[in-house]
Parts: sequence; C-alpha cells; structure tokens
Amino acid sequence: MKILNIVLVLVLSSTLFAQDPHLSQTNATEVMLNPAQTGMFRNSDFRAGTQYRNQWGSLATKYSTSVISFDMPFSTSGDARSRWGIGGYMLNDDAAKAYNVFKFVVGGAYQITTPNEKHLLSVGLQAGIIYKNIKDNKLVFDNQWSDNTFDDDLPTGENISNDYKIMPEVNLGIYYKMLDKNHKLNPYAGLVFFHITNPKESFLGAKDSKLPIRYQFNLGTLYKINDKISLDPSVFVQYQRNVYEINAGMRGFYKFNEILKINAGGYYRINDAAIIVLGLGFKNIDFNMSYDINTSNLKQFTNGKGAFEFSIIFKGTIKNIANSLL
Repeated sequence: MKILNIVLVLVLSSTLFAQDPHLSQTNATEVMLNPAQTGMFRNSDFRAGTQYRNQWGSLATKYSTSVISFDMPFSTSGDARSRWGIGGYMLNDDAAKAYNVFKFVVGGAYQITTPNEKHLLSVGLQAGIIYKNIKDNKLVFDNQWSDNTFDDDLPTGENISNDYKIMPEVNLGIYYKMLDKNHKLNPYAGLVFFHITNPKESFLGAKDSKLPIRYQFNLGTLYKINDKISLDPSVFVQYQRNVYEINAGMRGFYKFNEILKINAGGYYRINDAAIIVLGLGFKNIDFNMSYDINTSNLKQFTNGKGAFEFSIIFKGTIKNIANSLL
C-alpha cells in the first residue's frame, strides 16, 4: 500500500502541479462552472451549495475535493429586476495529504439582455487567490531509489525553495441560455477563461513555470417532453496545457409536483470514466450523487472503482428564512 501511495504521488502529482482538479457534476456549482452564471437565477434571493468528491480510495490515500459556494442576484437602486449577480466559492483539493490546493474566489456577473426577455446573455468576472502547498516529507524522488526500494533517508536531489505558493486568480466567462417556456428546446452554452494572468507556480523558483490558462466550453439544451418529463443532453470540454477533457451525456428529470422531482443520467469522460448520476429535488433543495466507473489504464489497479461525488444546492428567500426563525 505504501508503494501504491508513492506511485500515485509520483505519477499524478506531475499533472496536478500543472492542471486543475476536475469534478464529474460539472454544473452543480454554477458560480464555479462559469463566472457569468453568478446570481443569474430568479424567484430566489440567494443560492448556497456544497460539493464533495472522493476518489481512488481503493488504491491508496484518498484524493478529495471540497467546494462551498454562495451567490445571489443583486439589484441596484431603481431596478425592478436585477441585471447583476454577486457571489463566490472556496475550493480545497487534497492530493494524498502530500499536495494541497486552496482557492478563494469572489466575483460578479452582468446580464446584457434585459431581464424580461426570453434570452439570457451574461458576462462575468472573478478574482481571488490560489494557495498551493506541498509536504516534501511525504514525497519520494528517483534519487531515493536504492536496492529495489525507496529509502526516505537518502537526499532527494531536489532544491525546493518554498513549500507553499500564493498566486492571484482571475477568471472571465460568457454565458447564454434560452428562457422561453413555450419552446420545447431551450439551449444553453458557456465559454470561460481561467487563470488569465498566468501566475508563476513553481516551488523550485523556476521563472518560466506558470499556471496555464484553462479554456472551458459547455453546450447543452433542456428538452421539455411534457409538464412532467424533460431531458438535458450536454457536452463539457476543457483544455489546459495540451490536456483535453471531454465529458458528454444526458440526464432525465421527472417532476411529481411542485415539491418533489427526481433525475437520473449517465455521462462518459473520454478515456477516463463512465459516470452515473442520481438526484432528488425536494422543495428548494437539490441533492445529487454520482459515481465514476474507471475505464482508463488505472482500472487494472482499481478494479474499475473510481470516484464518489455528491452535491447539495439550496435556493432560498430572505422572507422564508426570517419566518422560520420567528
């Protein structure tokens, strides 16, 4: 098990230092999915949520990602309906207790189209910090390989000038969604540029090592079959430093009444995993669970076991919160 931990850290940390963590429920936390979706909802005063992912627990020390988010529409004086949205999120990504990334991001969005139109077109901007740290006492290097095993007492041969790094985070996004209830098809699409300032991220003091821009695009459409049943086929694509991720699939929604609804679906992340999603909506709370079935070369070690993920999203009004406290 220790050797598996070592192998995972050596192999996977090389990509984690250069690429962002990913989530299977890509659209659960909208403020993190696209800055332009911040506060772009109606009939609620705010939206709060949490998302958690745990993977590769059958192999070694678990890799986990946690998210907490909050956003809300924001009205300027005299606005009957808000064009603005504000919010932010915190993300913590823990890679086998050896490498950690923490993000704190706040931002806002502006609806370009008028609020009473059947089309929503918005832009958004986020700013914050990224804090990365490593625990080099939990890492091993090739210089420590001796007599067919790793010897932690041997010198690493690496000159780690800092075990942490603080970087600025700036993200820019644009989003479109059709809101016509009289149409069976309501398409949506988003385009985002993450890390647009290319901050330096090297722990070794290398000046040419920068966090690459991550380009992200998603496309889908909500297809309303009748008043109770709807489908949501979608494609999610992201690209960062010569690495692509493509996630495509569909979810189906069934609405029992105004209080209760359920959903289920499946997605495939190309060359990585098949994803099963189940969800329940009760009043103004959405619960969703997903499981990744590993299909990559790693499956020979995991027996196909991948990642478990869940999300809870709550939409509320100030009036309802106040009444519940009285």
